[in-house]
Amino acid sequence: MRATMGIMMLLTLLLLGTACGNNEKTVEAAAGQSTPPVANGSATFTVTGLDCCPPSVIQDLISKVEGVSKVDIEPMGNKGKVTVSFYDKKTDLKQIQTSVTKYGFGVKGG
Repeated sequence: MRATMGIMMLLTLLLLGTACGNNEKTVEAAAGQSTPPVANGSATFTVTGLDCCPPSVIQDLISKVEGVSKVDIEPMGNKGKVTVSFYDKKTDLKQIQTSVTKYGFGVKGG
């Protein structure tokens, strides 16, 4: 009885795998993919005007820019030191800083 149930389960799994397409090719394709690209651009600049705003707001604004991979903010009173890593084929420092200044914050350095 156990052997019959085991064979039935094996056949069911094989049928499901066939019905869902060629799983081996999918696994091979996933295994053959290269690792994600590493951010190749980085910059540090200061954001001013954080009097009534937590630094996490700036972090969220910058994180939404396509191509940004990492944002760190070190609060310093009413300003914050921002360190950002990004993919230079998708964005640049000017675009990142614009994402902050269009909401009324100031940017220094970079």
